[in-house]
Amino acid sequence: MIHSSGNTTLQDCDAAVIQLEGRRRIYGPDDHPKCLESMHKLAVLYKEEGSYYKAEPLSRAAVECRRLKLGDTHPHTRESSRNLIDLYEAWDRPEEAKKWRAKLPQTEAVEE
Repeated sequence: MIHSSGNTTLQDCDAAVIQLEGRRRIYGPDDHPKCLESMHKLAVLYKEEGSYYKAEPLSRAAVECRRLKLGDTHPHTRESSRNLIDLYEAWDRPEEAKKWRAKLPQTEAVEE
């Protein structure tokens, strides 16, 4: 999970965009694990920056692709799902957060 001291900068986001674009050129489609990792990281940075409109499509894509590639219970899928829920909570969209929380594997949804 990405942790931040709350000091996300434009340079952090720019560096993450460059990394994602580079990985897309090297590895191909977004469903490659390296691309998904970069996509997830960029979504978290955008969320921390308050750029929710930029974070949402990346975060949703990371969840969906990881779910298809790795399954619902894989730690990376759960991490992306939790970060998407955090995004919706930060964005004051509790209904979306609730909807995605319901998609978590049952044992994790109970623990949240």
